[in-house]
Amino acid sequence: MKLGSTTASVIMVAVLFSGIRARAEAPTRVITTAAEQVRAILKNKVKKGSAAERLRKKMLKQVVDGFLDYHELARLSLGPHWQERNNKEQREFTRLLRELIEASYLSTISDNINFKLKIEEEEIAEEGDKASVWAVASAKNSKQRTVSEDLTFHLFLKDKKWFIYDIEFGDVSLVRHYRGEFHRKIKKESYAALLQAMRKKLAEIRQGKLKVGDNPPPL
Repeated sequence: MKLGSTTASVIMVAVLFSGIRARAEAPTRVITTAAEQVRAILKNKVKKGSAAERLRKKMLKQVVDGFLDYHELARLSLGPHWQERNNKEQREFTRLLRELIEASYLSTISDNINFKLKIEEEEIAEEGDKASVWAVASAKNSKQRTVSEDLTFHLFLKDKKWFIYDIEFGDVSLVRHYRGEFHRKIKKESYAALLQAMRKKLAEIRQGKLKVGDNPPPL
């Protein structure tokens, strides 16, 4: 049975707030270590809007920076349009995508902390620079029934460390989903219109006007 909300933000939270059973291989350890760090950060409750909450969000961002490669995610998500942008534009797009993802998963933390993630299998490519980790995420729905979702994490080796660059949940790939959205927006309107739409959505999330659990963050 599928999870009720198969969104990028929920899957991100599933990675972070998971009771993980895993083997010792390096790609899997990226995920397990992140989960352990996040659980330690969230051990103490903080008051909404307080300095303590702002500090906690900052610490959570640092943890995610340690396992998610935003540059690679941005490059793959923009597809052929990436090469059409200069270095400054590429950095701007990466920053904006990063802020959207961060705002989305941070706003869903309190509603998704009970996700469990069980590692099923890990495979490292013969070249040794790419890996895939298969897992199952599960949670209780509103009727207290356990529902689950198959996940696949795609990682690559950079500077002797594994980073996630794509996540598949069910039959949906984070990269493919974003690439389709971005391509349609650029072809129908323009690259400038894409950035405008992303900035608007980011503002709505930060102002609490958008329930991000209903849709993936970028558009």
